[in-house]
Amino acid sequence: MGNHVGNGSRQAETFKKSNEKLIDKLKTLRMDVNRSVISFVERTTNFQQDSKIDVTEPTNAHSLEKLTRFTSHYVSSECFDGLGSIQKMMQNMFNIWQTLRRNAMKCNLEVRRFFAAIPAKLCFFYFYTGELCTAVACLIDFVDLAESTTAMEAALRWLMFLGETELIEKKLTKWKVDETSEDMISATRYAISYMNQPDSRVEMLDKLIKLRNKIEKDDDKSSRRKFDLASYIFWLCSTLSNVPVGKSLNECDFPDRLSHIKNAVCKFESIIYVEAPGFLPYQSGTSVNASIWSILEENWRGNSLGYVSIGSTIAWYFELRREWAHVNVTTAQTSDSMSIMISNLRIALKSASFFRILQMTNTLAYNVNLIEDFDYEDIAKLMRGSLINLLSLNTAKDGNSTMKETVMQSEARTTDTGESYQSAPKTQNTNMIILDDQLEGPDMLNEKVFHDVVLSCTCNICVIYHSSSSFATEYMMSFMIYSNFSQLAIKHFNDEFALIRKRELLRESQIMMHGDSSIQPKPNIIQHEIFGMCVIRWLTKNLDSKECANETTMEVFKNALNIVAYLKYRTTDLFLTLRQLGRQLEFPMECNFSWIQPIIRKPRVKPTFEGAGSISRAVSPIGRRAKLVKKVTTEPFDSQRFENNRLTMQREMQYFAHILYREWRCRMYSYVGKTSKSSWEAAYGWAESTNIGSRNAQQEQLGKCKSGLVTIPGVHHFNSCGQNMPDDMTLIQIVMADDKTIYLVKLHADRDPIIMPLAHYHQAIEVMDKFTYLLEEDRQIVSNHEKYKFEECWDRRKIVDCQMKKCVENTQKHFLGAAASLLLPSGRLGPNATALAIKMYNMAKGGLLPGEAKELVYQSKFIHPKTWKSLVLRYCEMRGIDNKSKSQLLLLRKDGFNAMKQDQTIPASSKIYTHLVICPYLSQFCWERLPIFAKFPYVVRHISIHSAFSQLDDMRNQNKQIPLNIGLENAFYILDPDNNLNGTKRRMLKYINKFNWEGSVGSAPKLTEVTDALSKRDAFFYFGHGSGSSVVTQSLIRQTTCNAISFLMGCESVRTIPQAHGFDGTSVIQDYAMAKCPSLVGCLWDVQVVAKHTSIGNNGKENLPITTGRMISYSKKPKIRETEPNSSNLILASNYNNITSKASLSQEPIKLKETTKIQKETVSKTPKQKSLASNQILTLRSETMNQEVPRKAITETRSKVQKAPPHPTASQNEEEKDNLKRTRKRKLLVSTIPNFCKEHGAKKPRTTRPSSRLIKAFHVVQKS
Repeated sequence: MGNHVGNGSRQAETFKKSNEKLIDKLKTLRMDVNRSVISFVERTTNFQQDSKIDVTEPTNAHSLEKLTRFTSHYVSSECFDGLGSIQKMMQNMFNIWQTLRRNAMKCNLEVRRFFAAIPAKLCFFYFYTGELCTAVACLIDFVDLAESTTAMEAALRWLMFLGETELIEKKLTKWKVDETSEDMISATRYAISYMNQPDSRVEMLDKLIKLRNKIEKDDDKSSRRKFDLASYIFWLCSTLSNVPVGKSLNECDFPDRLSHIKNAVCKFESIIYVEAPGFLPYQSGTSVNASIWSILEENWRGNSLGYVSIGSTIAWYFELRREWAHVNVTTAQTSDSMSIMISNLRIALKSASFFRILQMTNTLAYNVNLIEDFDYEDIAKLMRGSLINLLSLNTAKDGNSTMKETVMQSEARTTDTGESYQSAPKTQNTNMIILDDQLEGPDMLNEKVFHDVVLSCTCNICVIYHSSSSFATEYMMSFMIYSNFSQLAIKHFNDEFALIRKRELLRESQIMMHGDSSIQPKPNIIQHEIFGMCVIRWLTKNLDSKECANETTMEVFKNALNIVAYLKYRTTDLFLTLRQLGRQLEFPMECNFSWIQPIIRKPRVKPTFEGAGSISRAVSPIGRRAKLVKKVTTEPFDSQRFENNRLTMQREMQYFAHILYREWRCRMYSYVGKTSKSSWEAAYGWAESTNIGSRNAQQEQLGKCKSGLVTIPGVHHFNSCGQNMPDDMTLIQIVMADDKTIYLVKLHADRDPIIMPLAHYHQAIEVMDKFTYLLEEDRQIVSNHEKYKFEECWDRRKIVDCQMKKCVENTQKHFLGAAASLLLPSGRLGPNATALAIKMYNMAKGGLLPGEAKELVYQSKFIHPKTWKSLVLRYCEMRGIDNKSKSQLLLLRKDGFNAMKQDQTIPASSKIYTHLVICPYLSQFCWERLPIFAKFPYVVRHISIHSAFSQLDDMRNQNKQIPLNIGLENAFYILDPDNNLNGTKRRMLKYINKFNWEGSVGSAPKLTEVTDALSKRDAFFYFGHGSGSSVVTQSLIRQTTCNAISFLMGCESVRTIPQAHGFDGTSVIQDYAMAKCPSLVGCLWDVQVVAKHTSIGNNGKENLPITTGRMISYSKKPKIRETEPNSSNLILASNYNNITSKASLSQEPIKLKETTKIQKETVSKTPKQKSLASNQILTLRSETMNQEVPRKAITETRSKVQKAPPHPTASQNEEEKDNLKRTRKRKLLVSTIPNFCKEHGAKKPRTTRPSSRLIKAFHVVQKS
């Protein structure tokens, strides 16, 4: 008995001593952690105080250059030196804590709260350095020790972010739940049930939306908890639409992802404004520079909960903003996404967190090339240089750094469990490449600059790489960007990611589940996103370069598809995109017709004023096609597999019709357009593959997402809309496919859609290069007009004018070819023509589609027989029609002409309209001036097929009263708001004062005046530079309901600047379209001509008519005077800017009451006519004569003083007409040829009869 007592006392004494030792270890660990974290905070604070980042600058490329210079400064600062050793030290202390945490949990509450400082400060460090899984493990330990409600809510939020739903359910059974946390716990449970139980999604969706509305209506506007909860619920709601929509969810209104992630950021920014104002991307008024020390020690006085709260808050803010940027790119919001990403980099530099700087630099470097915005190549080069600065081992120097010796350059390598590490020499810390002060763009090094990551190396990169899986993944993303997503790089990333992921899952199981096998750890969602994004870019590059898929390609593809499918509700966009890229890898479906081939491009010199005198370019061809090389396929075509893919795509279109993710939608729907056997399904695919960004922006305004809200809900609805179009309306879409091939889609109520591939992407590039080159030539002439005589300046513009005309003709001939006739408006066929179309369809043995046969019969009346035969041959090549049927079809042109003549379905006096929807890349070209439209001048433009169908629905249902005319007395104008167009302002005021309009002159009007003008006036006029975006901002337009016909008379006011495929481009058109503007008139090119006076209607007494979307131009021989450069000074005379009109298409269009008169102004004795290249004036119909007013050609030179004979009258015979034409031509030639020879350095003719060579050369500028 005594022995037992003695043994018990000894055991108690031993236990007490062991406990004392454990307590001492915990105390020592607490001091070490505290000392190390304070040292880290002090280093960070020193850099934050030294680097004063200007947050007042705009988020543009110029500010980005300064931010990259701050990046260079960061990696040469003391904050970066020794960062690897701190990381290694913190990792050792975290490992010690894992061995002691169970003992700490057994202590009483007071002791537990004392030791809770250990996981609290570890949690802060790992949150600040981006190692989320380790940080969340420390956060959970802190909750278990301190029993803090605030920390528990933060833990719930982060576990939900990482997808650890099983761990959440287990922890909720153990943690004490406060009444104040009921809403957050309810929202979490609703979201988990929504994800895991598809049958309950309707109920859970309704509960989450009601909870969101409840929080929004909460009266407590200043509570931190309220903003925290609101941000969390908005973030949860932003992911709810990422589910397939079956019958139960088909009628549900999902929360829009874009608007809800934006609201989540805005709500949480309110917390940052109070707790960490230095981390805001803008100046808050309380602090400009971030100082983490003042936040922790001064505000929280070193409180453990303060470290947890600040670390979690800053990390959550970074992750929300990163996801916000990703969603903006995914939904094709170009301007917003670039601004957000630059702001994110600014915040990362203010935080002085190496991981965050690398993460935000990677985001920018990845997406800049994806968007292809203005100057994207320079920005991409800048960001690649910044990545090299952060991760390379080359010597570097900038204004604040010192040179350091470096040794190695190569790739990363992670060792697997049990594998021995390769030894490597110890090196100093990594540093930058040389960046000059101007930062015009760092030169990329030819050799590899990335350091070999090995365990024995003690540099910052190697130490952090092996201790942080998040950093390792970001490092590999940087390596992929630097290597331009090469085949070797993706193979290395694929192998490396498997090791990183294995290490991460093992670590999660140990530190978060603590060996509990009942809970399966979830992989890190951010790492999976990064790997999926890199594989998408690599596959896209392979498809663009026409590389065949090999075993390695398919292995990486399948691995990526499995990885992004783990948390599909968070990575739906990546999963859908990868699956579509897999289809295209298996079945590329390239378009290899004889007329769609790359062309041999000719080098061009930069346009100059002197270069405009060269005539050789005026007749240069658009390009020469390369020889057709037919690819020989060795593998048989698996038709069954292809049909299964088609069925899968149809299901995707049905289940995910409510979401508009750019990469997936523009690829899959255009692939449907290329491969579908149904013409209606194909046309539906082409329509839905476009205008993605504008429709997402519209959904963002509405705050909800639903099939049919901004999309066409299915092929049947699209078919119904097409067949209900007015007979006098033909809708033509010129669209770019996912492989950048140009397609034409034609819709008319009488026939099935007609789809034809038009041209190769290189052909489109050549057309636009030639076109923009001519515009630039004309711009150079005008900008240098003061260096030369006025007459000589206009002589040069004449030459550009002829070049432009030739360019337009060549575009129709070479780019469109036989398909140019498809641009003509169609009509309804009569019985004879319909019978012949059926005959053609049967004759082709089903090769021709019914709509194509109808169109061929209709075209036989309006186009030349050779053109008609060329069109038939194109269809035969497209449909694989045999030679016998082809020869029979070619003989039916005359039958078609006779059938159309017998039916007489279209009266000669009727007006039929062509409505164009042009892809952004080709939108600046003057399609309305193609020769094919000479007899069919009623051409309009729409922003999208969706807007055209929406207007037709409104007119049929009479939902809105669409104005058919406007009163000029109810108008508002803005004239020269920048106050730098004095001459133009003076002349325009003299004219505007006739109408007694209200407006603003020489200064910007008030915002209320602009909103009232757009919403309450009948007409809104802007005269100034560009589109007036500095006065009428994008946000102001989108938040206003625009009821006024808007006229933007500025240089390139409605020009669309193209971006990468799938983006809508940058243009003010989309803003006015979202504001429901009835009609928009503006300029595609520069306005470079001055007309003194223009009179509209009957001196303002009559109403201004609205034609069906046509830009209205009024002119009669305007006198030309020298212009102010870049001035907008020709009222209502613009290029071809026919944007969405809401006038009735089936009614008879309103005619002008009288032709417009322009008062003459004497500048010189010789009248000058306006140049086609500066501003092409559209023809106009006169009510009294019912014929086109002739468009004036280019000006005469001063040498043409001799008056030409009068034009022949209708009573003269043909012979007299020819003689008179030859006489006028000869006199013009004789009077002009001396100046022509002098200008081009040729010898003057000795006689009045020039040589044939001179006549041939002069023929280019002889048009008058």
